[in-house]
Order: sequence, then C-alpha cells, then structure tokens
Amino acid sequence: MQLKKLAATLAAVGMAVPGLVHATNGMLMEGYGPIAAAMGGAAMAYDNGTAAMANNPATLGLMADGSRIDLMLGHVGPDVSATAMGTSRADAFYMPAFGYVKKQGKLAYGAGIYGQGGMGTEYANGDMAQVSVGRVIFPLAYSVNERFSLGGSVDIVWAGMDLVAGMPGINFKDDSDYSGQAKGYSLAGKLGFTYKLNDALTVGGVYQTAGNLPDLEDSTYKVEGFDMPPIVGLGLAWQANDRLMIAADVKDVMWGSSMNTVTIYNNGVVAAPFRQDWDDQIVVSVGASYRFTDAFTGRIGYNHGKNPIPDENVSYLWPAIVEDHYTVGFGYAFSKQSQINFAFSYVPEVSVTGTGAAMPMGNGGMTIEHSQTNWQLMYSYTF
Repeated sequence: MQLKKLAATLAAVGMAVPGLVHATNGMLMEGYGPIAAAMGGAAMAYDNGTAAMANNPATLGLMADGSRIDLMLGHVGPDVSATAMGTSRADAFYMPAFGYVKKQGKLAYGAGIYGQGGMGTEYANGDMAQVSVGRVIFPLAYSVNERFSLGGSVDIVWAGMDLVAGMPGINFKDDSDYSGQAKGYSLAGKLGFTYKLNDALTVGGVYQTAGNLPDLEDSTYKVEGFDMPPIVGLGLAWQANDRLMIAADVKDVMWGSSMNTVTIYNNGVVAAPFRQDWDDQIVVSVGASYRFTDAFTGRIGYNHGKNPIPDENVSYLWPAIVEDHYTVGFGYAFSKQSQINFAFSYVPEVSVTGTGAAMPMGNGGMTIEHSQTNWQLMYSYTF
C-alpha cells in the first residue's frame, strides 16, 4: 500500500513526463535520450548524460565531477493501418522526461522520470488501445578505480492501459494521454558496469529486471499477464581519435517471459484472453559520433530488432512489429555549461498478415502496416 501511495504521488507530480511511448523495439524505445537515440540506441559504454539511468547507470561514473540537469521532449509519430479498420488516428505522441545527476569523486547519484515503453492505436469505429509504462529512477554509480565503474538503480514502475474493443465488448479508458484507466505499480531495478580496456576502448553492460507489474486494475476491469521484460545488454565504445567515437550494443529483450497471454476480466469474468506468446528479441545498435568543432557534434546510427510477435497473434490494437531504425542527430554546446542534443529516427514500413483464426474475432487475413518518424530534443545544464 505504501509503495502504491509513493508511486502514485510521484506519478502525479510528473504525470506528463513519461507519456505514451509507441512500440519500436517491441514496446521499448529504440533509444533513451537523444545522444543514444541518434547513435541507434547504443549507450552501454560511454557518457550519454542522465539518460544513463534508463540505459546503463554505470556510465554515470564516466561523467565529469559536478551536477547535470537534462530536460527532454520526445515525439513518436506512428503510421498504422489495418485491413477493415483503416488508418489509426493515434499518430502523434509527446513524452517529456527529466534527469538530475550529481557526480562527486567516486560517487554519482540522482533521480529522473522516463517513459519506458508502450503502444497506442485508435480507429474510426472506436476501437482503441493505449498502454503506457513509466519509471521514476534513482541511480547510483561507484567508480572502483580509473578503469572500472559499477552502477545500479531502483526503479518505481507504473503502467496504465485503456482498451476499447467492440467485438469482445471491452470498454475502459480515461481522458488522459498520459495514463490509463487500469493501473498498476511495482519496483524493479538495474545493475551495470563499465570497464576501460585501454584509453580508447570501453566495454559496458547492464541487467534490467522484469517490470514485476501486478494486475492492472480499475473498479470494474482487471488486466492479468501484462509485464515488461528483463533485459541483458552488452556494448563497446571506441574512441578512435579525439573527434571520432564508434559504439555498438547488443541486447537480449526477453519478451518470452513477460508477454504471453494477456487476459481481460470484467467484474471477475473473463472478457477476452489476448494470446501473445512473443519471442525473445535480439536488438543490435550501432552508431558513430564526430566532433566537427568544439561546439558541434554530429551523430548517426542504425538499430535492428526483429518483430517479436508471431503472425498468428499479431493484433491491430498492439502492432509492435517495426524492425529497422535509421537515426541521425547532433549536439551543440552554447557554452561549457549549456547544450542541446537532438535525434531523429526514420522507421520504414513493415507489413504483417495475420495467420490466426478467421476474422472478425481473430486476425486471419488481416494485414497490418506500421511505420514511424520519431525525434527527441534535450536541453542540458551542468554546474
């Protein structure tokens, strides 16, 4: 009960912060923070600001001494259509985020609020789905020596869901773009490291626990079986010279342990079991940054994660099927204390035709198409 009260209080303070994040790598973003996002999401082994708390908190040990505040706004622009349903009207989602970290000697610590993931669609006949997952994150990093850093975080996780599906007769939603009618709260965490193999090459890795989400509930409906997956990530960053850095990550996103059958109950009676049976997803991220001047840095990257949803289970409500992300961005320093970073992602269209039971109850013969254009903008101040 105390956990629910604490999470609800923090969510109310920053309820517009996590927002709704549309599916990219499954239900996860291709990158957290525009520095990492512009490099295809690679973030395990170099300093990428306070977004480290959503990526690998050990990289906070790579920061210079002092304090840093990051204020971010992200935009996800999905273009989704489905046979017999038309084009989804849910085509623009905004997600503010915030991070603060203080680095002093061997220790770095702070707090932040980030959207972790989700999905969203809305069709002309009224059918819609909105799933949002956010985290209040408290990171701590410790530099064991000049080469080796450890980091971890305690995350307060909350999730919300709205769902309207005429055929099974499901209808629960609130009036907010940043929450859901059915809600749940939990605790999760991360543990990561970075190690400098030499002056140019750094390796880093992280383990993130499952979301540990309980049933999502409102006064009438209950959602059972929805959770966010555990993740294992490993990456390298190579500082080729004083201007060029190349980074690459690989992550195992273990959807198979978290997205199986999502069951909707109405007053204790099963309204619909949505079979998912997602596959685990290997996500590969590669990117490069080049410092053209002391003030301007350019970035480019690529991210790939195979669609984790079997064709027989793919849903027009939750079309988390995109695979490739081509990214570009930049950073510009106004001064030693003040800078902006921007990232843009182009996600080409993916098309999947359902092979499950016949429509209208199943997805058999339904073709779903999904593409995206996304961006993130962040202002940073160090002191």
